[in-house]
Amino acid sequence: MTKIADFLRGKTLFITGSTGFVAKGLVEKILFSAPEVGRLYLPIRPRRRPDRTVVSAEERLDREVLQSNAFDRLRTRHGAGFQAFVQEKVAAVAWDLTLDRLGLDAETYDRLTGEVQVVISIAGTVVFDEPVDQALQSNTLGIGRIVEFARACREAILLHVSTAYVSGKLSGSVREAPILPGETVAHRLGMGGGDYDLDREIERILAFTRHVQEASRLPEAQGAFQRSIRKQNGRAISARRMETLMEAARHRWLHRRLVDEGMRRARSLGWHDAYTLTKAMGEQMIAKMRGDLPTVIVRPSIIESSLADPEPGWLEGLKVADPLIVHYSKGRLSDFPADPAVVLDVIPVDVVVNAMLAALPGARRGDIQVYQVATGTENPLRLGEMFELIHEYFLKNPMRTRQGEPIPVHRWSFPSPGQFRRKYRLKYQIPLNALQWLMENLSGLPWSRRLKRRVSMLEATLDRVLALSEIYSPYTNLKCRFETANTRRLYLGLDPEDQKTFNFDVTRIDWREYIQDIHIPGLKRHVLKESIYGTP
Repeated sequence: MTKIADFLRGKTLFITGSTGFVAKGLVEKILFSAPEVGRLYLPIRPRRRPDRTVVSAEERLDREVLQSNAFDRLRTRHGAGFQAFVQEKVAAVAWDLTLDRLGLDAETYDRLTGEVQVVISIAGTVVFDEPVDQALQSNTLGIGRIVEFARACREAILLHVSTAYVSGKLSGSVREAPILPGETVAHRLGMGGGDYDLDREIERILAFTRHVQEASRLPEAQGAFQRSIRKQNGRAISARRMETLMEAARHRWLHRRLVDEGMRRARSLGWHDAYTLTKAMGEQMIAKMRGDLPTVIVRPSIIESSLADPEPGWLEGLKVADPLIVHYSKGRLSDFPADPAVVLDVIPVDVVVNAMLAALPGARRGDIQVYQVATGTENPLRLGEMFELIHEYFLKNPMRTRQGEPIPVHRWSFPSPGQFRRKYRLKYQIPLNALQWLMENLSGLPWSRRLKRRVSMLEATLDRVLALSEIYSPYTNLKCRFETANTRRLYLGLDPEDQKTFNFDVTRIDWREYIQDIHIPGLKRHVLKESIYGTP
């Protein structure tokens, strides 16, 4: 098999999602381990500041990508020559994934399609409770535009990063195979799903979006927004202020309905949420549009901090498991609805990056090649075991209050989702609702501002915990294993030197070491930051 660095030598790549976590790890790995690559084009959407001035794609490349600490070892290697090296190898391209031809002018589109040999599609939303219209644009329609771009290139390979959880509610062994355009998880489970068609599903979501947009401007909705605002403010509001608050209320109303519709429709078709539904539809879009384009789909499981590259524990932002870890460490999550026997399939980001690069040299015309990058089959970590490692860590290394007191952590009882909701309602929500009623109806009493702030903070925390339980419980009760035979064969077929440089052998992961010595310290160092370790 062609060595990975040899394959990349002189190649021109177009890598989407470049301001995100996985793409930064990928770009850094290419520049560090295959420095003779030709050119990396990173499409980045220009952004407006609050004062309406524009942050260009080039500015975002510098600030949000190249200044990331992911590039620290590359900076150390090149020293004063770092800037010159990246300027030679990396270029920003202003684009918009939601527009035809990716928002590129004709000259730029033609130039890029004449140069690009490898298209790596990482862009998309990874938010489980994303409004369904936004998830559709990012994860399905946007992918269609990337396929069009890749097909317009003279001799391009397309590698698309999906998610192993396109398997939805399937249990047991989940195979490494494409999802066909007319297929749903509900069909495979024998639970209905109706006469599903990809194009009709897209139009149905777009039609629903138009409907709720129109409904949000009807007099009935506008009147309800106004009554709610007047009740909350309890005083005279200027016309200009009312207009601003009304528009904010309208957007919240729209957001809630689009999130709820995404959840409802996804679950009726056998997926968990709008994220997994639209990622599956994205795969279907590829299958429908690709023609004979050499295509690889990589499906990682739950991507977390790096195992080794660019450094152990490198992380940006809170990933899937991290909100649970943070809330637990700060005493806000005394229990959680989950099955401790379930395998929580976590995969370090650099393992995913290495598998992506290894898949490129063998991409070929014909069938779509699918590689699931996961640990549950070869090196499973059960949720109960992971919790014990986290619990043990914070017993020895507790987070602290602002007063410097250690925050105690307790073992979970792992209730069912129904038991969890009942427990929180009785222990927290009913007392909180009673206190809020007293404060609202006995306003003559001297309620302190501090108490009001604490009540408001508690309400927000409870809302967040219940939202987490709603979003995550399908994943923490899911009994499936992702087959990785294709990925294992890919690794075993590598040159021995590449097996070391681009290692994606998941059997080498020691879970105690990874959780306690790599991931949680990385979470503290890169996301929580030293200065706020003790913030409760």
